[in-house]
Amino acid sequence: SHQSSVVLMMESKGGDADKNVRMFTDKLMTASGKPVCRYALGGAARSTQSEYLPLKYRDMLQNADDDTGAPFYFYYNPHRYPQFLSGVSQSFDDSTTRRDIFFASGGTERSPAALDQRLDDALAFCGGEYLDGFVLEYVCQDELDSDTQLGKELQNAIDHVQSYVRENRVRYVMASTHSHRVGRTLSGAASLDAIMLRYNMSHRKAAETISFPEVLENNIPVLAFTTTRWNGLQREASPAVTTADCITFALQQPAVEVVLHSARDEDELDDALLPLFACSDSTHWMSDSVYHDLCAYYGSDEMAWNDDGYDEYPDESR
Repeated sequence: SHQSSVVLMMESKGGDADKNVRMFTDKLMTASGKPVCRYALGGAARSTQSEYLPLKYRDMLQNADDDTGAPFYFYYNPHRYPQFLSGVSQSFDDSTTRRDIFFASGGTERSPAALDQRLDDALAFCGGEYLDGFVLEYVCQDELDSDTQLGKELQNAIDHVQSYVRENRVRYVMASTHSHRVGRTLSGAASLDAIMLRYNMSHRKAAETISFPEVLENNIPVLAFTTTRWNGLQREASPAVTTADCITFALQQPAVEVVLHSARDEDELDDALLPLFACSDSTHWMSDSVYHDLCAYYGSDEMAWNDDGYDEYPDESR
C-alpha cells in the first residue's frame, strides 16, 4: 500500500526512539492517482523566490528513493510572485505530466464573479484546464451564524466552488482560517475536503484543544501553515530551532497531513525537506527529551510571543 511504502524511519540522536514521518499522503491525490508530498511548496509574499526553486523541489521528489508521490504547489494571489510562478508553470511538460502534480490556490473573495476570476487567474499557471485544490481563504468568525452553522454568504461561496467540481474545473474544495474555533465549525458544518490551520511550536494549544479533535473525528485532513511563525522561531528562539525542526513538529501531529511552507531559497528548501528524506546525518535531529522541552518552552507565555502581532485570536489559547 502507499501508506506502508512511504513511511521513512527518521533517526534521532541520543538513542531516542526513531521518528516516523510519512513522505506522502493519500488523503490528497493527483489526477493520475499519485499521493501528494506532505511538504507543499508555496509562494512567499515577503521574499523573492527564484524561478528554479519549484523545479528543484520537483526534481528532489523525483529523485527520491520512493518516487511514487507528487509535488504540491500552493500560491495565493498569482500576481505577487512572478518568478516563483514562472517556475511552477514549467514544472510539467504537457497534459499528461500535469496530471502528476497537485496545484492549489484560491482567494478571499466570496462573490461568485470574484471567485470565478480567482479560478481563472490560478488556472493560467497550471495548464488552464483544472485546479486540484481551490481554497476559500481566511474565513473569519463573523462569517459564521453560530458555533455550528455557517453564514449564508460563506455557504453560498462554498456551494459555488462545489459547482467547479461538478464542472471538472476543481478537484478538491478547501478553506483556510486563522481561528481554530472557525476551523472546528468548518470541519463539522461545511462539505470540505481539507482545512488550512495555523500550527507551530509556539501556537499549538488552541489547535490541539479546539480544532484538531474535530477534524480528526470528521476525518478531514489539515494543511498546516505558519509552522515557522513567519521564521520567528528560527530567528528568536534560544536554544535555536531549524526550519526542519519546525516542519517535523507539525508533521508528527496526527491531524496534520500536509505542511504548507514558503522556502525562500534553495538552502531553506533543503532544510525544510529533511524530515521527509531518510537522512543518515543524525545532527539534523534532536533527542526526544530536548524536542519536547523546546515544544513546551515555545508553547508557554515565557517568550511573550503575542507581542509580534502573529496571533489574531489570542483568546483561543487561554
